[in-house]
Amino acid sequence: MRILIAAAAIAALAACTQETTTETTPDSAEIVTPAPAPSPVPTTIVVTESDARTRLEADGYTNVTGLMQNPDGTWSATGTRNGAATQVTIGDSGVQVMTTPAPTTP
Repeated sequence: MRILIAAAAIAALAACTQETTTETTPDSAEIVTPAPAPSPVPTTIVVTESDARTRLEADGYTNVTGLMQNPDGTWSATGTRNGAATQVTIGDSGVQVMTTPAPTTP
């Protein structure tokens, strides 16, 4: 009796640990396919205002003004580097320079 209960418990445990699908071929051979692994949860890197300013300064920008967060989580600002005011975007991939320089005030 103990052996029967132990065998039933092992069978139940094995059935619960992994989902499988079983197909039967015409010659009655069973093909067991394991269930696909769950996809990984994407991670989101959040850049804070302080992080954005620090990244700009580390990249050589001074006089950082107009630092504002965009809807996609990136930050936009105007900074001066090598004497030129430039529009920049700061995201989790780093500092990206816009293609046109920032307007200068007279």
